[in-house]
Amino acid sequence: MRKEYIIVIAAIILIAAMTTAYLYYMKYLGGEEENELVIYTYQSLLAWGPNPNKTWDKVFGGFERTYGVKVRVVKFSDAGEMLAKIIEEVKSGRVEADVVIGLDNIQIIKAKKEGVLEPYTPKNIDEIYDWLIQSYDPEHYAIPYDYGLIAFVYDTRYINESVIQDLTFEKFINTGLGKTLVVEDPRTSSTGLSFLLYEITVYEKYLGKDWRTWWEKVKPAIKKSWDDAFDALYNGEYHIMVSYATDPAYSVFFYNSTIYKATIVKYHGKLLGWLQIEGIGIVKGAKHPELAKKFIEWFLSKEVQEEIPLNNWMYPANKYVELPDVYKYAIAMNQVEVVNLKMPQEEIAENLDKWIEEWTTIMGQ
Repeated sequence: MRKEYIIVIAAIILIAAMTTAYLYYMKYLGGEEENELVIYTYQSLLAWGPNPNKTWDKVFGGFERTYGVKVRVVKFSDAGEMLAKIIEEVKSGRVEADVVIGLDNIQIIKAKKEGVLEPYTPKNIDEIYDWLIQSYDPEHYAIPYDYGLIAFVYDTRYINESVIQDLTFEKFINTGLGKTLVVEDPRTSSTGLSFLLYEITVYEKYLGKDWRTWWEKVKPAIKKSWDDAFDALYNGEYHIMVSYATDPAYSVFFYNSTIYKATIVKYHGKLLGWLQIEGIGIVKGAKHPELAKKFIEWFLSKEVQEEIPLNNWMYPANKYVELPDVYKYAIAMNQVEVVNLKMPQEEIAENLDKWIEEWTTIMGQ
């Protein structure tokens, strides 16, 4: 009788343990048919470091090992293409992605307008610069993970330093710089879209001029993506491109070279720069929302954020991360007036479609 009693007790304990494990799986890991977190991001995420495979394993493999789950990362050529796919999935009710990484401070406006994100406040949000959150999305539909200045990157073998010094947008018209400038398409590239907003803001808010005139007079070469524009610069087809202020740090780190330098426009003694901020968020209708929350907190942690400077070549959003020495070759943030503050997100949301349509007409695209 005692033996049978022990067996019954053991069975009850086993069932209780299995039930607890199942409930934990459902509650915290968002389990349904399978325990797989699906992440959408852009092709070059964390791809520019000294050992990208090792970094990728630390960030995504480390999460898998820590939580005993599978992570499937789906890459897109650009964040614009990625957002279009998410909008399509949410509207059709066939959502595949749980997490999206890489929506910038322009695309977050469209994402919120289309209702494709689920707001979430991470437990470790205090580790992220508050000014960055307020600039990006104070409602927490997505949280910033990195940021950087849009800049003109030029090849010093072809571009005279005297021409590039005290650069203004007008110099692309008056000096012939425009003939060797390559810009990313704002319809398909987040870099190109940020640059369009940069130029509009400086012309409209600082100079009091019609932003369209610059594009009409310069007519720069247009490439679909940042990768395409970089190839054109690297191959010598063009000698100045729209890119990021940290690019020179990249060149020094990998090639010990200062051939490629970065600059931004300067008016009335002030460097004026556009700040691109990238964020991470949960897709509305995600199959594994609780697991998605855990990944966001993981991605924002100091351990993961330390990989941003030398792999994404942007500034990390986590305020406890120290920058590597090579960042002294980048344009210092404290020297720049950020023009984003002059262009409210509400104004961008109201006019963006019209601006892109006008740009498309001007450029004959």
